[in-house]
Amino acid sequence: MTTRRFALRLIIITAPVLLLIWAGIMAFLHENQRAALDGAERDTLNFSRAFEENITRTIDSIDTTIRSVRASRARDPEHFNITDWERDSGLSRDITLQLALTDRAGIVTASNLGPITSRIDLSDRPHFKSTRDAPGDTLLIGLPVIGRVSGKWSVQFVRKLFDANGAFDGMLVASLDPEFLSRFSKSLNIGRGMMLLAGADGVVRAAAPLTLMPIGSGLDSYGLLEPFRKAPLGTLVTEAGADHVERLVSWRRMDGLGLVVAVGLSREDVLAEFHRYRLNGLAIGGVLSLITILSGFAMIRSRSEMMRSQAILEAAVQNISQGLLVVDQQRHVPVMNARAIELLGFPSHLARPGVLFDDILQWQLSSGEFDSDEADEIRRLARSGGFSVGSSLYYRTRPNGTVLEFQSKQLESGLAVRTITDITAQRLYEANLAHARDAAMAAARARSAFLATMSHEIRTPLNGVIGIANLLEEMELGREQREHVRLIKRSGDHLLTLINDVLEFSRLDAGRIELETVAFDPAALVRDASDLFVALAMMKGLKLSTAIEGTIPPLAIGDPGRLRQVLLNLVGNAVKFTEQGWVRVSLRGEAATDDLAQTHVRLVFSVADSGIGMAPDTVASMFEEFTQMDGSISRRYGGSGLGLAICRRLVKLMGGRVEVDTALGQGSCFHFGVLVPIAADTQEAGRPLPAPVQIEARSLRVLLVEDNQINQLVARHMLERLGHSSVTANNGIEALALLKEQGFDLILMDAMMPEMDGLAATRHIRRQEGEAHQLIVGLTAGSRHEDLAACLEAGMDVVTTKPITIDRLRAVIAEGLAKTLPATIPPPPVAVTPGRWEELMEELGPEVAEQIGLAFIEDSAERLATLREAAAGGDVLTLIRVAHAVAGMARNVGAETLGDRAKALELSADRISREEIVVALDGMANGREEAVTRISTSLRTASAA
Repeated sequence: MTTRRFALRLIIITAPVLLLIWAGIMAFLHENQRAALDGAERDTLNFSRAFEENITRTIDSIDTTIRSVRASRARDPEHFNITDWERDSGLSRDITLQLALTDRAGIVTASNLGPITSRIDLSDRPHFKSTRDAPGDTLLIGLPVIGRVSGKWSVQFVRKLFDANGAFDGMLVASLDPEFLSRFSKSLNIGRGMMLLAGADGVVRAAAPLTLMPIGSGLDSYGLLEPFRKAPLGTLVTEAGADHVERLVSWRRMDGLGLVVAVGLSREDVLAEFHRYRLNGLAIGGVLSLITILSGFAMIRSRSEMMRSQAILEAAVQNISQGLLVVDQQRHVPVMNARAIELLGFPSHLARPGVLFDDILQWQLSSGEFDSDEADEIRRLARSGGFSVGSSLYYRTRPNGTVLEFQSKQLESGLAVRTITDITAQRLYEANLAHARDAAMAAARARSAFLATMSHEIRTPLNGVIGIANLLEEMELGREQREHVRLIKRSGDHLLTLINDVLEFSRLDAGRIELETVAFDPAALVRDASDLFVALAMMKGLKLSTAIEGTIPPLAIGDPGRLRQVLLNLVGNAVKFTEQGWVRVSLRGEAATDDLAQTHVRLVFSVADSGIGMAPDTVASMFEEFTQMDGSISRRYGGSGLGLAICRRLVKLMGGRVEVDTALGQGSCFHFGVLVPIAADTQEAGRPLPAPVQIEARSLRVLLVEDNQINQLVARHMLERLGHSSVTANNGIEALALLKEQGFDLILMDAMMPEMDGLAATRHIRRQEGEAHQLIVGLTAGSRHEDLAACLEAGMDVVTTKPITIDRLRAVIAEGLAKTLPATIPPPPVAVTPGRWEELMEELGPEVAEQIGLAFIEDSAERLATLREAAAGGDVLTLIRVAHAVAGMARNVGAETLGDRAKALELSADRISREEIVVALDGMANGREEAVTRISTSLRTASAA
C-alpha cells in the first residue's frame, strides 16, 4: 500500500471522528459557561432570600425584646431596673443589644450598659423625633448613627413608651451593631462576593465586607438606588463598591420594614471553574485527536491481525467445555460449537452452522426432549420461539438423565447467545450438601429448643426453692436450722450458676452476644474481680494478691462486663483448684503497634496459682464445652465444664486468645491480651508522673459538702489528720448559706446530693464570685469520663473519685492549691492500697475507725430499710437517691461488694421489675453482712491488741 493511499484512508477514517470530538467539546464549554452563570444567578437569589429571612428573624427578636422591656416597665415604672430585667428574662442573650430608655424630652434615663453617670440627650436624633411624631405604636428602624453611650456605629430600633394614661412618655431604643446584621455572610462561602443591607431611603445600614460600602453612605453613589426602587427583586451585573469587582447581584425589597437586602457573587469567581474546564477541554480535545489519528493508523495496520485473531477465536469456541449457540435476527444459527452438538445430541442434519433455530426446536419437541412433568414452562418457551427478552437462566434434565444449565442473553444487535453447561455432578453434590445442612439445622433447632425448655422448667421450681430459703432465713431460726437454710441457698445459687453458664454458651454458640464499648478503669476492674474472692481465699488459707505493671491508662474503651466475667471465672477456678499456697492476678500494659501507639494499648491479664496443675494431654481439650480434666476432678470439685469454653469465646470476640502454661502438680497460669482504645483526653494520664513538688503545708479552713453521715465522718477525720479544720454542710443549699456567713480556703464538694447537688452549687458559686477565686475540689462516685468531665465543666478546679483515701485527698488538695500558684506544680502521685478498711484503720487510728465502723453498721441498716420501703411503695426516685448514698458510703469503708450492688441498683432501678429490685436488695443485704463481719472482726482484733 502506497504512502498516498494510506494517508487518504487515514483521513477518511479519522476526519468525521475529529469533527465530532471538537464540535462536542465546543458545545460542552458553551453549555458549561451558561450553566455557571445561571447557577450563580439562582444562588444569589437564594442567598438574598436567606439573608432577608435572617434579617426578618433578627428584627422580630429585637422587637420582642423591646416589647418585653416596655411591658415590664409598664407594670412598675418607678422600680423598673433594666439591668435586672436583662439578667432575669434571657430574651436578649442571643443578640448583643444596647438598650436605653429616655424621658419625654429625649434624655437617657437608663441603659443596660450600666448606671447613667452623665447627661445624654437624644432629642436631636432623627429617630427620636420620628418616633415622637409618628402616629400609633410602630417599630421604627432609624439611620445608622454613632452612639452617644457606646461611641460605636449602631442601627436604632425604637418604640414609644406610654404613661398610665396612654400618653407619650419617652422612647425605648435598642441599638444593634451593624456587624451583627452582616455576620450572616460568614456562614456563606461567597468568596469575593458581597452582602448589603440598606434602607428604602438609600442609606447603607450594613455591608460585608465592611470596606466595600461605608456605613451611612448612599446607594445612589454606586448606581444601585434606581434599580432597587424599580422592582421588588431582581438581578444585575455591576461594579458597585470600593473594590470595583464585577459582581452578579440579586436584591429583595423588604417593603414592610423599609429595607432592602442584596447578595452578590464575583463574576470572575463564578466562571473560575469554567475556565478550568475550558483548559481541560482543549487539552482533552488534543489528546482525543491524537488518539483518533493513532487509532486510525492502528485500524488499518491491524486488519490482517484481526483475520488471524478471528481464526484463533473460532478454535477457542470449538474447544471450550461449554456448549455455545448464537442465533441471528433471521433465526439462523451462525455459531454452534462441537460441545453444544454433543450435549444436546443433535442429529447430523442439524449439527452444522447456519441451520434454522426453529428446525432445532421442532426436532426437540418431536423427539420428546420436553415431555417431563417439570418442563411445562420450558415447553411454553420453546413453542414461543426459544428465547425470552433480555437475559434468562433455566435448567433442564434430558431424557438420558443429564442435567443442563441454559443461560441466554438477547443482545441489542438482535443476536441471541446461549451457553449450555453440564451440571449433573454439581447437582448431585448440592443435593448431598443440602441434606447434610438440613440435618445440622434440625439438630441445632432441637438443641436450642431443649435448652430453652429445660432452662424454663428448671428455673421455675428453682426460683421457688431460693425464694422460700430467703423467707426462712429472715425467720427466727436456731443455729443449725439457719445453717441448713444457707446450705439450701448456696446449692440453689450454684445450680442457677450452672443454668446461666449453659444459656450463656448457647448465646455464644448462636452468635447473639454483642460487646459493649464504654469507658472503664482497667486497674480497678482487676482489683474488683480479685476482691470478690478475698474471703474465700482466706477461708482456704491462700494468699491472694494483685499486681499492676507497665503503663495502664486511667480509662480505656471496651466491654468491662465481659472482661470481668472472664476474670471472675479464671480467678474462681484458681482459688477452687488451689488447696494451699497462693493465687496472683496481674495486669500488664504493653505498647500497641506503631500506627496505633498513640491511641491504643494492649492489656495483658494473667491469673496464676500454685494449685494442682494439668497434664499436657488435657490442655488441648480443656477449652471444649462440657469438658473437665478427668472424672476424679469432676467428682471432687464439681462444675459444668463450660466456664473455660465461655472464656475462650468471649476473649475471641474481643480479638484475643486465652492461653495457659501449666504442669501437673506445679500450678497453672492463664493469660490473655486484648487491644483496646484509650479513652479520649487520657492518653497522657497513663504515663508516670514527674517527681512531685512539695507545697508549703498550712492549715486550711474547709467547707465539707456531703449528704452521707458516714462519708462526712470519714472525710472530717482525714482532714483533721492532714491538719485542716472543717465545717459540714449536708447539701448545696446549706453550703451556699454558710458561704455567705463565713469564708473558707477550700470547698470539698460532693457531686450528687438531694435538694441541690454539687454541680448546681458550683455553678451558682462561680456566677456569684468576683475577682477572688474560690477553690473547689469535687468528689464523685462515678468513675466514667463523662462524670469527671461534668464536674470540671460545672466549674470545679479538680475532681477525684470515691472512695477517697488520705493520700489521694492530700494529693487532690495539693493539685487544687497548685492551680492557684503562679507556677505550674504537678500533683503528687496517688498511692494505691489493697484494702480500704485496713487503710482507714491505719490512717485514722482504731478509735476513729471504730466510730466510723459503728456509724456505718447503724446507718447502712437504716438505709436498707428505707430501700425496702421504697421498693414496696414503687418509689423509684427514693431508690436511686438512697442507693447512690449507700454506694458512696460503702466504698468509703471498703465494702466493695455492697458498693457495687448499690451502684448497680442506682443505674437500673428505673428499668427493672419490682421482683428484680427485691433480689438486688437481698444481694445488698448479703454484701452488708459481709462488710459488718469484716469490720467487727477487725475492731475486735484491734481492741484485743
